[in-house]
Amino acid sequence: MFRFSIRDVLWLTVVVALVVVWRADLARQEAEYRDRLRLRMGNNTSEYRLILHVANNHPELRTELIALDAENGKHLSDRASLYYRFGKLVKKAEDFYRMDAGKDPNAFDEEPNN
Repeated sequence: MFRFSIRDVLWLTVVVALVVVWRADLARQEAEYRDRLRLRMGNNTSEYRLILHVANNHPELRTELIALDAENGKHLSDRASLYYRFGKLVKKAEDFYRMDAGKDPNAFDEEPNN
């Protein structure tokens, strides 16, 4: 059969170990990049539902959300400021929700997901 010297086995072990370490580091970098991209692009489905839920009583929120969506489609380079505006809109919707819930506890059948 095959005969390998101890030196050949050690070199093969070192090469395999380096490949495993390199691949593990690459996988870690990919996961970190994916997480940063997900954070940057945002997954705002629950926040959109909150705004639409509160917009039934406060139509100005729906108007602001429509304007924000229109700007989002046009100005992709201003993504950070658009996310800041969206965050402010979510905060306003949460405040309206708390105010409305304080006035009439039965005003909403279900609480929105945060």
